Amino acid sequence: MTGTVPDGVVPTAGQDMRQVVAQAALLQDWAGRQLSTLRSTYPAWDIGRERDVSGQMWWTARLRQQLSLDMVAAGVLQTVRQPDAIALAATLAWQTAFLQYARARVAPR
Repeated sequence: MTGTVPDGVVPTAGQDMRQVVAQAALLQDWAGRQLSTLRSTYPAWDIGRERDVSGQMWWTARLRQQLSLDMVAAGVLQTVRQPDAIALAATLAWQTAFLQYARARVAPR
């Protein structure tokens, strides 16, 4: 067998490659939609995705304003990171509640 390829192997490999590329594009689009949704839902945060030194991908959010003592006391963090968009959304929901609590503590009465 010099230089011959069994019937159906090349088209199958080509089809598999197209399927892998299509799935990767779908996943990238899904991550982009999740990112867009998070950014519009939590405008007080700079939200993105970052890879750490070990290669792990993280969803990150950095508060756009400086922390005050009241915010720290309420449990607000300057930066949060989670392994996926759903976990980041849950964390940001809690952080938003902490922010509102901190603002309510310093609001004039």
